[in-house]
Amino acid sequence: MSIQLILGGSFQGKLEFALNLTGCSQKDVADETSPQLWRQKPILNHLHRLVYQILQQGGNPQAVLEDILCQNPHAVILCNEIGCGIVPMDAFERKYREAVGRLCCELAHRAVRVIRVQCGLPMVLKGEPL
Repeated sequence: MSIQLILGGSFQGKLEFALNLTGCSQKDVADETSPQLWRQKPILNHLHRLVYQILQQGGNPQAVLEDILCQNPHAVILCNEIGCGIVPMDAFERKYREAVGRLCCELAHRAVRVIRVQCGLPMVLKGEPL
C-alpha cells in the first residue's frame, strides 16, 4: 500500500498541489458526491465530507475506508483539517470531528507520505522530500 495523505485547511491549495504532484487532471478526482469512484480514481478529495455522509447514514467510516483502500491502495487522499478551533456543542458534530481526526491519524500512520498544504505551500510531515 502506498497511499499519500494531503491535509490542510479549506481553500489552501490541496487539490491543485495533488494534481501537480501526480500529473493527474480533474477527471481523475473523486469526491464525496461520487463515493463509488473512490475505489477507482487516483485522487480522493474531501475525506472529511465523505465521513460526514457515512456517519449521517449510520455507517462505519473506518470500515468504508478499509474497503476503499483494499481496492485503491495507491490513492492520494485529501482531507480538510477540522480538529482545530472551538469544540462543537452538538454531539453529532463532535463525533464527526473525532472520526475524521482518528481516520487521519490512521491514514498518516499507514501512508508513505503525509503532506500539509497551507497557502499553496507543501510541508512534508512524513516520507521523502518533494
